[in-house]
Amino acid sequence: MAVMRPRPQTSIAPVDRLAGALATLPARALEALADVATRTDLPLVAGSWGEGNGGCLVANVVATQGAAVAASSLDVRLLELFPELSSRDLNRLIVAWDEAAAEADADTDADLRSLLTSALAVAGVPVVR
Repeated sequence: MAVMRPRPQTSIAPVDRLAGALATLPARALEALADVATRTDLPLVAGSWGEGNGGCLVANVVATQGAAVAASSLDVRLLELFPELSSRDLNRLIVAWDEAAAEADADTDADLRSLLTSALAVAGVPVVR
């Protein structure tokens, strides 16, 4: 008979979990995320990854860099814009962002912006409004 292991319990707050993922990112990527946190013209809740439009954290980072619309996917464009960023870094960020938002019940633009701003602050990245 197989032994079932209990699911790991975590007491890590969503902000701290996201901050942990942010802390591993290159400085230029952190600066772009800080820019996203202050840009209210870049919504964090509308749109989707697949559509390549605003509302996706990755799409907003691409938008802050003034990247032209290209045939490649958002993840490829982001990795081209930030060659110092690995695909593993990007995956870790996306998973941490999605999990932190879900755990914090952040479902409005203001909630998500607050989560991002707070996590950046915990990671030591100043966000100037």
